[in-house]
Amino acid sequence: MNQTNILIIDDVEAIRTFSSLVLKRMGYEFVETADSAEVALDKVQHVVFDLILLDINLPSMNGLELLKHLRIKSPDSKVVMCSANSSDNNIRQAIGDGAEGFLVKPVTPTNLASLLHRLGFE
Repeated sequence: MNQTNILIIDDVEAIRTFSSLVLKRMGYEFVETADSAEVALDKVQHVVFDLILLDINLPSMNGLELLKHLRIKSPDSKVVMCSANSSDNNIRQAIGDGAEGFLVKPVTPTNLASLLHRLGFE
């Protein structure tokens, strides 16, 4: 089993469940989820995550705003933004604010595996 700690932040339960299931089938044992920025910020206070998959569209605080907080509260985490809206502006802003990459939804097992490989998680 892989000891990498992963946090999936998405307000859509089906996406959290699917991504978590795919990662666990790939051998990632420690996968947690959060449905809001508030829950995510609480989790990073207690656990150091190696990888955070962060949706851009969240209630109360969007993912690009949350990214700035995560860079401060969890500076060693690699954060990858996820969105169906892959506009150049979103990607540029996410990378400029410290994201390690951008994953276009829908997330598939193939593009998730490719992302993990590219970031050095085996």
